[in-house]
Amino acid sequence: MHPFDAPHVVHTLPHQLRAWSGQVDRVLVTVDTRLANAGRYRADRYEEAREALFAQLEAMRKDHPALVVDPVSYDGKTRAEIGRAFFSTTPDWPDRAFDGGPFYVYFHGLHRADADYVLHMDSDMLFGGGSQTWIDEAVALLERRPDALFVGPFPGPPRADGSLDPAVHAGFPGLSGVAAPVRLDEPAPAYRFSTVSTRIFMMDMRRFAARVGTLDLVRPDLKRRLRARAYDETPRSMPAEEVLSANLAARGLSRIDYLGEGAGMYSLHPPYRMPEFYARLPELIARIERGDIPEGQRGDFDINASMIDWSVALEAKRPAVRYRKALQQLLRVQAGRFRRA
Repeated sequence: MHPFDAPHVVHTLPHQLRAWSGQVDRVLVTVDTRLANAGRYRADRYEEAREALFAQLEAMRKDHPALVVDPVSYDGKTRAEIGRAFFSTTPDWPDRAFDGGPFYVYFHGLHRADADYVLHMDSDMLFGGGSQTWIDEAVALLERRPDALFVGPFPGPPRADGSLDPAVHAGFPGLSGVAAPVRLDEPAPAYRFSTVSTRIFMMDMRRFAARVGTLDLVRPDLKRRLRARAYDETPRSMPAEEVLSANLAARGLSRIDYLGEGAGMYSLHPPYRMPEFYARLPELIARIERGDIPEGQRGDFDINASMIDWSVALEAKRPAVRYRKALQQLLRVQAGRFRRA
C-alpha cells in the first residue's frame, strides 16, 4: 500500500484481516512511502496522507498482534538481497515500472514475508465466500499441480455452474498471444491461466526458486520508452505482472484460480475511485461478506455497475479528461526539470 491508499485502507484492511488472518502465520503490510512523478502516486497533501495511513495501521495492530507494518527500504543492502532473490542475472532491474507504477515494492514484500507460501494482495482487494480452509486447500492444489507457480481465489463470484465470464478474461495488458483460461477437472471450480495479476495471488516460493530462480525483464516498446522519458521515469521494464506472466510462459508454468470447498473464496476488485465509492465502501464490504451478490456481478472480477454506479468515475475516464490530466502532469515534470537546471 501507499499513503494515498488511506481512504480505502481504513475499511479494506479490517475486511482482509477478517477473511485471511485466521489462516496465516503473520500479516506483513508493505508500505511504499516514495512519491512518483506521475500517476495516482503523485498528488498533493502527501504528509497528511502518510500520517493518516500510519495512524490507521497502528490502531489496527492493537487488535491484530500478528500484523507487521514494513515500510519499503531502498537501501543498498536490502536492494541487493532482493536482487539476488529475484533478479540475479538481471542487474538493471528498476525501482518502478516504465509508467511510474510500483515494481520493486512487490518483490520487497515477497522477500520480507520469508515464507514458503506468500499470499499477496493489493490494498483495495475485497473477498467473498469467507472460506477459512482456502489456504490449506490451495497448498494441496499446488502439491498436486506441479506446473502451477501461483494459485489465487476465484476471480469474482462464480456463476451457478461454477464458470466465469470469458469476455472479461480476454487478453492481458502489455502481452500478446495470451491463451484463454482453461477450466480444470477439480472437485471445486478452478481455471488455469497463463498470466498472473499483481492484484492477488499466492506464490509457492520454493517452486519459484527451483523452477524460475531469476526473472527476465519485459522491455517497453519505443512508444512506452519515449513516454517514460517524458515523465522523468526509467524505461527499463513493463509492470511486474507482465514480467511475472512472461516468465511463467517461458518456463511452462501457470496460475490457477480456485474457488475451494463450500462457499469457497473469491476476489473482487474496485476499478475506480470517487467520493461515492469511499462513502459506499463499508456497505459494499458488508454486502460481499454476507453474500448479497447480484446476478450481473457473477463471473466478473471487477465490481461492476450491478453493484455500484460508476458513471461519475467513467466520466473522468473520458479521453479528453485523461489527456488533460496527462498534459498537466507532463508540464509539472518539465517545470521541475527546468527548476533543477
